[in-house]
Amino acid sequence: MQTPPTGLEHPSLRFICQRYNKRTRYLTLYNTVDHVPVYSAYTFKRSAGEKCVDVPWMYEPQLSTYSDTDEMQPFPRGYMHMDFEDAQAVLDDYTNAVLYERGTLNPEEHQDEPDDKASTYTLTNVVPMTPDFNNRVWNKQENIIRKRLNNYCRGTAYIVTGITTSGKMIRRENMNRVAVPRYIWSAYCCIDYDNNAPFSERYKFPSFAHYAKRALPLAAVVAVLTCVWLPGVQAGVVGDFNHVERCKDSLYMGTPPRGYLSTSFTKICQRYEDKPRFVTLYDSQRHIPMYSAYTFKKSDGEKKVDFPWMFEPQLASDKSSSNMEPFPQSTSMHMNFEDTQAVLEDYADVVLYERGQLNPDEHQADPLDKASTYSLTNVVPQIREFNIGPWAEHRDLIRKRLNNYCRGKAYVVTGVTTSGHTIRRNNLDRVAVPEYLWSAYCCTEFDQNAPYFVRYKFPVFAAYGLNDRVNNHMVEVPLKNMEKFLKGRMDVDKNFQIFYSDCVPDI
Repeated sequence: MQTPPTGLEHPSLRFICQRYNKRTRYLTLYNTVDHVPVYSAYTFKRSAGEKCVDVPWMYEPQLSTYSDTDEMQPFPRGYMHMDFEDAQAVLDDYTNAVLYERGTLNPEEHQDEPDDKASTYTLTNVVPMTPDFNNRVWNKQENIIRKRLNNYCRGTAYIVTGITTSGKMIRRENMNRVAVPRYIWSAYCCIDYDNNAPFSERYKFPSFAHYAKRALPLAAVVAVLTCVWLPGVQAGVVGDFNHVERCKDSLYMGTPPRGYLSTSFTKICQRYEDKPRFVTLYDSQRHIPMYSAYTFKKSDGEKKVDFPWMFEPQLASDKSSSNMEPFPQSTSMHMNFEDTQAVLEDYADVVLYERGQLNPDEHQADPLDKASTYSLTNVVPQIREFNIGPWAEHRDLIRKRLNNYCRGKAYVVTGVTTSGHTIRRNNLDRVAVPEYLWSAYCCTEFDQNAPYFVRYKFPVFAAYGLNDRVNNHMVEVPLKNMEKFLKGRMDVDKNFQIFYSDCVPDI
């Protein structure tokens, strides 16, 4: 009847006729203060439920005073978002919002024509949803409605999907940016339907509705579970990583990087508080990790500031604890284990270098996971200017990229090539100094609608940088390019490979 929902009036609410590729697509009532749609109203199109994979996220120029177009547009690069972020959400709002992901009110699975699908990828059609709720509860219900209308609606089906707000907000730079829904609701209307449908379906026509409360993330449930001790499973220093208690889950497909030739390397399943945290391949002669491999956790990038540096007892004795432990107060006790690993005294009089983590605490979210990164077996000497400059900037770039566009689990491996230089103490070579630091990530389940300049860096990409005061910029390259670069600088064989099958998922 060409009539929008009634009874919703407020100065902050704006009607948007969502246009894409010179055609009107659907209607949104948008809150320009809370930066969320109150509802989107659309006509359902019979579809197979396939997703669109090559359209970037867009914004609405009509909400900006700087635009002369009435069509949604892809987000520009850089700081041009500031021209229109007062009136609508932007991609930066979701970068550090680790509890939420972008959920569409008009879902592309309810559209069939490619341009109609593409038009759903505007942030004016998006609300923050917890991943577990979006992927399990809400997507399941959207699929039920799609199949029902596919099967039994004979004419045109109209759908309105909206929200109620909770008072909670996503904040950015100390400002409220995006309202978080409390309930999400949806209703459809189809007056021309199959009267011979089974009664279990027929009573849901011509009109029916549903609603659901946002759920806690699955991680919040898992966090309350206690660790299970598995008899006979040894961790700490290990022969392999083929069990979850030996850090198998820290590796893509449970497989570590292959091709290292040296026999002086020790495999460490880094454990803290009786739980496996990440993997390290440690050189017990040069007293540095060759790499650390870990699963990235969405985080806001905050550093942990109240935990001591730790060491690995099992490098000194296989009868010692398999958990990392804080360095003892007496420095004389460090002599008991300094033959096999670096100790704090190695860094005491070194002015050119500082301790740089391969698994950085900024890439972890849980406080205990953050704490576990403060082991010297996860640390290499980094030139200060490189550590706080290009390396820190790249680390934060990857954090934001994976926060924003990785939908599944992200695996990261970060390692070094050595230069021949060493930190010396008491006239002895103590800690090798890296020449290059490198890092690669693997995320096979990612946002196919990310802007192209980001999307081509999935599912896998890599980077390296020179550990120096000058010429130390980071170079981002495809994984195979970096592996070729590293083969000429490391003692590895021709089969050197960082990720199993180069992070190409099995089809």
